[in-house]
Amino acid sequence: MNIIIRPAREEEQSEIALCIAEGFEQDFSFFRKNIDVVAKALEPGIRSERFYVALYNGNIVGIAGISDCTGRAVYTNWSSYRKCFGLIMGTIAKLVLKKEFEMPLSYPVTTGFIEFVATRKTIRRSGIASMLLQESMRKAGYKEYILDVIEENHPAVNCYRKLGFIGFKKTKKKNGYTKLFMKLNMQNMP
Repeated sequence: MNIIIRPAREEEQSEIALCIAEGFEQDFSFFRKNIDVVAKALEPGIRSERFYVALYNGNIVGIAGISDCTGRAVYTNWSSYRKCFGLIMGTIAKLVLKKEFEMPLSYPVTTGFIEFVATRKTIRRSGIASMLLQESMRKAGYKEYILDVIEENHPAVNCYRKLGFIGFKKTKKKNGYTKLFMKLNMQNMP
């Protein structure tokens, strides 16, 4: 499989949003079950300069956002949420997602924060997420990377562990899941 990994381009916002909507379909299903509607709502908030994409046959099949203390990969856009989800659900989306998407990161400038790692359904479990992460972390050039993942998402946790990430903190979420924080020093990457 010939995969190309490169920084995202501004004109790829809609494809990045679709990847996020599909990859986190269960999380966004509270607002809308239709992933195309979710993608349309997310699109204006995508900061493409903070994403890397995996291409297969010219199509985006995976994405990874890498943020830092200077800004996050996605911001909330209330007017877009309102338009796509309706007034009430759009307002709820803004309130719920703002903290998750926009909370400032207190990590040093040498630390990258990995967020929104997703692959298209048709290509999952093919190793693309691992390739995408390895290459995007090398290209981004941070000394250390931190991410958070739902501990019960075993495929994702296993992927991160194989890359050398280790858990360092857990927090219980209101929905009953446990958020696992993991980090990787680039010197320790296999």
